[in-house]
Amino acid sequence: MTISSTAGLFDPTILDDPYETYARLREQPGLFWQAHASDSGGMWMATRHAEVEQVLKDARLTKDARKVRDVPPDVLPNHMLATDPPDHTRLRGLVGQAFTPRTVERMEAPIRAIASTLLDRVASSGRLEFMDDFATPLPVVVIAQLLGVPPEDHDAFRAWSTDFVDGSDFANATPEHAARAQAAIPALAGFLSELVAKRRANPADDLISHLIAAEDEGGRLQPGELISNLVLLVIAGHETTVNLLGNGLLALLRHPEQLAFLRAHPDALPSAIEEMLRFDAPVQRALFRAALEDVEIGGQVVRRGEQVSAVIGAGNRDPLVFAQPDSFLVTRMPNRHLSFGRGIHFCLGAPLAKLEARVAFEELVRRFEHLELAAFERRPSTMFRGLRHLHVRTS
Repeated sequence: MTISSTAGLFDPTILDDPYETYARLREQPGLFWQAHASDSGGMWMATRHAEVEQVLKDARLTKDARKVRDVPPDVLPNHMLATDPPDHTRLRGLVGQAFTPRTVERMEAPIRAIASTLLDRVASSGRLEFMDDFATPLPVVVIAQLLGVPPEDHDAFRAWSTDFVDGSDFANATPEHAARAQAAIPALAGFLSELVAKRRANPADDLISHLIAAEDEGGRLQPGELISNLVLLVIAGHETTVNLLGNGLLALLRHPEQLAFLRAHPDALPSAIEEMLRFDAPVQRALFRAALEDVEIGGQVVRRGEQVSAVIGAGNRDPLVFAQPDSFLVTRMPNRHLSFGRGIHFCLGAPLAKLEARVAFEELVRRFEHLELAAFERRPSTMFRGLRHLHVRTS
């Protein structure tokens, strides 16, 4: 069956379950041309594991679109996801100071305290609206504490991030969602600019203060880079983890035998989290790359200047790599999922996201002897895969 390139992966009818569509795309030779309304007319989509991995790693595919065509000024210039070496190397080295194994390990106790407090509020109610009560606020508080954002501003952080993601799927976002997304980034950038100014005057022991110090040491950050990368950390540090938690719990609730196994074998939780990431990837498609020269991918020649994207959700279900790819198996090993990317753009916050998930599910299982799915609703995006609501009965 041939998939229409007019709607294709932007078709909202595949929102609930895109994996059948992915399977048909993997069977087609070469890459899939996804038409869209931008000046480029569309982009190539890689759906098999090998091609997805190549797109994520190939240095001939640039993240900096300015290298192949004229583009309008970005509201967030020079953030890590839109740069190549040497700028990417410099930026990642600076921001990466906040995500060293030792630093992440020290965050376990604060994360557990946040998770416990959130569950205390709903423990006796017999029900849990998991997204609003837990999955969304937990990463917000964690990233806000990391940056040094005051508690009274956490709700605003959450709203800006949610508005951006809800309106970021340009093919499906409603005009209202698109308008709110367009306003979210300048609002968040403005807030962070004010916070940076405060930290310049009164440094603290937080990431913003450390990056300001790095910026002052020989101009290691260029104008605009500090705010751009702080905004990136807020969006990426929040949304990926929110979706991991929601998708992960939904998978466990739909596979109660796997949840029962985890209760009996809590040491299997790290592998279970890797399977959650594979089975329902929080980000289904990577941000596009552009070819610096003609590049062959899966038998398809991507011409210089053409866009190409990696469909992570499809690569994660490739039967050539994963036995029983459509089964949710918490003991799956090895698990070569692509959900945090590959190569130099591998997700900087992956260790923190996995720590948050491990602590979250440890606390959920410890607190509730019974968890039962009541209802759920997906967020309207075919790029980010997450839930708007997840209602759970508890005891």
